[in-house]
Amino acid sequence: MTSSAQVAEELARDPNKKIELDLQDYIKSGEYFNDARAWYNFQYLYPFTQRTLLWIACSIFIVPLLALILNIKSLMPIITPVRYSLETTELIQNRANISSADQINGNPMLSIVDLMLRNYITQRESYDYDNLQPQFIYIQNTSSKLVFKNFYNYMNIDNSLSPIMRYQKSIKRAVKIIAADYAQEGKATIKFETIAKNNSGEILEQIFWQAIIAFNIDEVNPKLPHNSRFNFTITDYQLKLLENKKINNLYEANN
Repeated sequence: MTSSAQVAEELARDPNKKIELDLQDYIKSGEYFNDARAWYNFQYLYPFTQRTLLWIACSIFIVPLLALILNIKSLMPIITPVRYSLETTELIQNRANISSADQINGNPMLSIVDLMLRNYITQRESYDYDNLQPQFIYIQNTSSKLVFKNFYNYMNIDNSLSPIMRYQKSIKRAVKIIAADYAQEGKATIKFETIAKNNSGEILEQIFWQAIIAFNIDEVNPKLPHNSRFNFTITDYQLKLLENKKINNLYEANN
């Protein structure tokens, strides 16, 4: 058997053998595998985990930031200019039509009422077969239920005096306001003329009318918040024929 003194002597002569024995003890104890696993984790797993955590942290920060930016952008009155071209005729037809509310001196509110009532009568009493749907929508939006119901019944094809039955597709009727009187608050008496023409421009009907109108309208308040509703409602509409200057049988004209 080899004594410990002999082993020590051999190790002193050969240092590599000492390293080999230490390595064998290191492996047998299991520390080698623990250290190898720790090195692998440190070298490969920990960086991946750290990058993942960094991405998660960045996402948690970026998502609320983007949401905040979008909310701020939605609150700002950002206007995106759009360039487009128009033909000369289209430009004339599509330009803004601005009317001054000063036709009744010293009374801007009554001037607004006058503009709106003139427009209401023009929309209600004119006739164009191709414009029936917008006409019905306008009258419905600016009239009480009873006034709109009367208009609907008047335009109904079951009514023999309905403009749809009298004028059909080939005749159009235009309106010209003659005079307006606002003697009572909330009421107006307006005289106007209607002229019906066929496609060739021949006048088939020329009638003078008087409309007695009751209405409700809000006071104009420049301090109203954005998107506030402005109420203008026709509550009563009574029509009277004054004079029929040209009496033609429109049924025969249509046929």
